[in-house]
Amino acid sequence: MKPLYQGKLDAFCAVYAVLNALRLTHAIRTSRARDIMNETLMGVAANPERFRAFLSQETDYADVVDSMLDALKKRMPLETTRPFAPGAKPGLNEVWSAIQDWIGPDAEKNLGKAVVFRFFKYALPGQPPLNRHWTTADFITGDNLHLFDCSHEAEAVLNIKKTKCVVSVEDIDTERLLYIQPDSLRFLRLPV
Repeated sequence: MKPLYQGKLDAFCAVYAVLNALRLTHAIRTSRARDIMNETLMGVAANPERFRAFLSQETDYADVVDSMLDALKKRMPLETTRPFAPGAKPGLNEVWSAIQDWIGPDAEKNLGKAVVFRFFKYALPGQPPLNRHWTTADFITGDNLHLFDCSHEAEAVLNIKKTKCVVSVEDIDTERLLYIQPDSLRFLRLPV
């Protein structure tokens, strides 16, 4: 039996994804991240039904991500872009190119930019996902998207290979068991 670790029981990956993006865009420190997390959780908890859905994973957390970003834009210089509208059906090449154009191949030269998004990890086609997870990407090199992720699980996804993912649930197959939700992508940067 393995011990539980902090984060194993909560459903806060969307909050962590935004905080990790802010580490990349604004180099926020742990104390500032904690303050933002606490403010976010207090805001969600103000509505008991929303908080219940948040804790029981009965939401896609997009509203939490967007409300965090809206609140942050009022307090710090932050530009956000949503490259794909709800219901959009871009192809994998279009999604990959959009991410590549935004963050590029070099994390060192990419200071001040990040991508926040949600993915689903499947064990088998036609089955429910094993994991629905919000994360942050910090750079992309060719066919490999590098994640700046909060997860410490042994089976955590730390890189996404283009040849192993899809952007439409209908395309899940035995070779491609990871679905990137295109309308969840949020691009962040310091204003230019």
